[in-house]
Amino acid sequence: MRQTRKYLQTSNITRTTIRRLRVIPSYFFLIWRWSMWLYALIVIIFTHSSYVNTASIPYSSIAVILLSITFLETLFVTLYAPVIQILFPRPLTTAATRSLKQAQLLERVLTEEEETEILPPFMQTRNHYWNIAIYSMDVIICGIVMYYSGPFSNPPFGLGSPFYRYGMSTVFAAAAVFRYPGGLLAALGYDLFALFGMFVHAPGARSYVPNAVDIVGSLIDTPIVAILVAYLANLLENHARSKYHERENARTQAALVSIGEALLKSTGDRQELLQRSSKPIQRGRFERLRITLIDLAIPEDEIQATALQSFEQQQITTCVEALSPSTQFPDISQTLAQKVLASGQKLVSFEASDDQQSGIARMYIPLRKDDHVQIVLGAESRRLAPFNAQHEKFLTIAGTQLLVALDNIRLAEQTIQLAADAERGRIAREIHDGIAQLTYMLSLQAETCEAQAQRISEASEEDAELITPLTERLSKLVVISKQALWETRNYMFSLKPLMRGTTTLTQMLNNQLREFEAISDLPTSLEIAGSPALYGEQYLHSRHYAQIGTSLFRIVQEALTNAYKHAHATQLTVHLRYQSDRIEVDICDDGRGLPPFLLQNEPARVETQPHILSGHGIGGMRERATELGGDFSVLAQASGGTIVRVSIPL
Repeated sequence: MRQTRKYLQTSNITRTTIRRLRVIPSYFFLIWRWSMWLYALIVIIFTHSSYVNTASIPYSSIAVILLSITFLETLFVTLYAPVIQILFPRPLTTAATRSLKQAQLLERVLTEEEETEILPPFMQTRNHYWNIAIYSMDVIICGIVMYYSGPFSNPPFGLGSPFYRYGMSTVFAAAAVFRYPGGLLAALGYDLFALFGMFVHAPGARSYVPNAVDIVGSLIDTPIVAILVAYLANLLENHARSKYHERENARTQAALVSIGEALLKSTGDRQELLQRSSKPIQRGRFERLRITLIDLAIPEDEIQATALQSFEQQQITTCVEALSPSTQFPDISQTLAQKVLASGQKLVSFEASDDQQSGIARMYIPLRKDDHVQIVLGAESRRLAPFNAQHEKFLTIAGTQLLVALDNIRLAEQTIQLAADAERGRIAREIHDGIAQLTYMLSLQAETCEAQAQRISEASEEDAELITPLTERLSKLVVISKQALWETRNYMFSLKPLMRGTTTLTQMLNNQLREFEAISDLPTSLEIAGSPALYGEQYLHSRHYAQIGTSLFRIVQEALTNAYKHAHATQLTVHLRYQSDRIEVDICDDGRGLPPFLLQNEPARVETQPHILSGHGIGGMRERATELGGDFSVLAQASGGTIVRVSIPL
């Protein structure tokens, strides 16, 4: 009893107008049925006790049987009534215990206000035919009781029965659930029993002369009750819906305000933005919320082609989830999000449970911008019915706010990137017009001085001994100046964006080798196997392919620098191979080779020898390859020299 009282004190069942309106017909039905049963009991007790049965069955025996049947029926209906199950979550009978899950689910439905329909007087299943059978059976039982109790009074049918008003409650119940059609059909069925008793009297009936008052009174009451109850039920439901929409709009506005506050607090990080906004969207509405952000840099055709593969492998999405503590149903949200991403259409499903009383409702909505899916919002909850248009509207509004915030982040990043590119371009131009030109002039002057000193040394044997040291120093100065010029050109390439516009990887490497050959005077060649055309036009314009091209360009740049500065090579060859699943590049030289520990790929010892290579050296090249899932190795050629090999998968 204490537990029930505590539950009633903490319950929200009767705290809102909507909930009160929804349960009014159910309360009236139970009050009516019990009141009319007591009325029948009083009438039977205080009426005459003469025997009226032709089969010598006493009047009191028939009364006891009918009272017992109606009492058990009323008790059964009461224990299984949704209102009673909500008020008393610990049923007092074993029979009601079997419907505990349904009661708990109905309780949660009322608390969350998922539906606004009038609460049914009887228990209901998800099978429409079962519901019709339950209410039809109640009509039949009430009609039979009315028929056999007719002889207790005058007239011996219809309103003469003490159970006549008791049986009218079945018309009340049918009209509350099925409205006008159900109520009028129940009234017609109930009147048929009255007509049957009029023409075929029940056993024990006295002689009776029919009159219009009794006939009309026995047939007109139930249709009027059906019409009135159906009308009132419609009014209550419409009013409840109106209140529900008002409250839902206020709730939606409050949630959107919370989402807006979360968006304002974001620091420009997409992951943080999704994490902050997921809780306000999920709270109080969904048990599971999944937000899938599509990588905007990849074309939609390519996303849909790879959507059925792992998001993590393709690196095309950022996903966050918000869960309620009580969430215990299977998680298939990633699979459903992939399906929606591939089809571009919303997905609304309802998976019924074993007891057919509840189910898992799911809704996944793709949100587009510029005809491309950018966000997939997925919501899941255990409910009595699928998600409705109100939930879809809320998810769409919340998702639109997210899209605006994400677009602001993207525009801010683009602004920063454009400013950085402009500044890097300015620095590159300054280097080209300043340091690069001066270094180039220094290189030319050093070469001229070296050639002049060489001619003087060859023309005069007397001065050769004095000029030779100067010639050697000038030769070293020429080498150093060319190295400085190459380093300067490398910095310029590092500052400028590489693969942009119609520039291809082949063109980039070819231009790089031509410039390297012009500066270093080392013969270089580019050998190409395969063609990038086999990857498709969409992929050639994707961000992933641009990342591969940039990494390969930097690795070749580093390898050429190392070969020029340290290998003493006389010739270099770059092999570029386009394969179906990867791109491979070999940078080959005929120099003196590298120490054994470098060829054995020992990173720890490489770090202790920074003077061997420029920049980040082998460590930097390896990092560039592994960041894209590729392989990097340094091999020795049988004929002498070194092969730097890099392979990056598509």
